[in-house]
Amino acid sequence: NIFFQIDNSSFKRLVCWIPPPKGFVKINCDGAYTWDGKKAAAGGVIRDSQGKFLFAFSSVLRVDSAAEAELFAIKLGMEIGISMGYKNLVVESDSLTAIQLINWRVIHQRHPFYALVSSITQMGANADYITWNHVFRETNSVADGLAKYGLSLSSKSPVILFKFPPNFLLSPLCADKIGTMYYC
Repeated sequence: NIFFQIDNSSFKRLVCWIPPPKGFVKINCDGAYTWDGKKAAAGGVIRDSQGKFLFAFSSVLRVDSAAEAELFAIKLGMEIGISMGYKNLVVESDSLTAIQLINWRVIHQRHPFYALVSSITQMGANADYITWNHVFRETNSVADGLAKYGLSLSSKSPVILFKFPPNFLLSPLCADKIGTMYYC
């Protein structure tokens, strides 16, 4: 991130998607939840240290909140990445709430997301190295597109796995790969 001052009172950041270190994969995840609460979905993309597309997913969810959709997107992304043999993971989401719940590692058993967060952290034990990071929405546009695509799926649809990037992802994938900068 590059910081700069616009005037005496506000600072802006210049951000871009950054590939993971060599030997790691990055899993960008996003949840989507409609305001009326009638639909929810998850999406995510797995890329290597060169920014090369490896896999992506979209899924309809049955959840009760946006935060729960974000956590399920992270869980689903990790399940897919680990099942495909990736052991060094950088997991990113634009949900600060979800990332904080996971990174705090101490969540009360009465918390509504206790079981979900616990399953995510337990799954992390199957990786050799894992980190969960918050990113700005502008640098998570590929996962956002996949989550929005999930909203268009039938409620009976299984998880959709993409071995090749679908056409609607070509532009945001290209923007990430060339290091397009965004002001936040």
